Amino acid sequence: MIRALALVLLAAPATAETLRIGTEAGFAPYIMATGSGELMGFDKDMGDEICARLRADCEWVTVQWDGIIDGLLVGDYDMIIGGMAASAARAQRVDFSQGYLGGGAGASAFVGLRDDIDPSGARIAVQAATVYSEHLIGSGNDVMLVRTGQDALDAVRSGAATLAFGSPTYLERMLLTTYRDLRVVSTIDMPVDPTAIAFRPDDDALRARVDLVLTGMLSDGTINDIAAVWFPARDDT
Repeated sequence: MIRALALVLLAAPATAETLRIGTEAGFAPYIMATGSGELMGFDKDMGDEICARLRADCEWVTVQWDGIIDGLLVGDYDMIIGGMAASAARAQRVDFSQGYLGGGAGASAFVGLRDDIDPSGARIAVQAATVYSEHLIGSGNDVMLVRTGQDALDAVRSGAATLAFGSPTYLERMLLTTYRDLRVVSTIDMPVDPTAIAFRPDDDALRARVDLVLTGMLSDGTINDIAAVWFPARDDT
């Protein structure tokens, strides 16, 4: 019975299927764009592997993060893959696949021009519509919402904000490349929901097919192999 269900869910349609994937190309190393605009990163490899196992073509649609759920709900694409945490707030609007990376307690980082800045009295730039902005807004900090992670770092450089706040994996990567004049000021622990794929609430069939593929990728080690490429410092891969 289980084998029969798997065959139904994974069976290729009579005509070639194209799955449209919404993402933001500015969250390294999850997903990012090269100088020529080509997408790369952990979630790019994840999405391509999912499409391959579903015998479908991937069509990646790059959008701004603060409108990415709206685009999904109006049908601009079929799913969202791009380092999205399956938070309770987002789950009120979309349905999520099973988690495939992270979850539990995790670190977040403050970045500034000096390492002696007290975050409690600082103006902090953070990308809107993220778990990091949700955390700051709920904590009573002086928050400056911006559209991208790079906008947050640029706000620190320009003096519009004293600190930027976000994923340490992303921020440390940016500090090693484009933003060498900035530094990590401090880190804090905050609850982290697992990374998952978002679907429209009425698209149970596609979500079930993708969940079945994710189960296979988790059990055969494919996700750990992809993560080892993009997150070499992870100790749980």
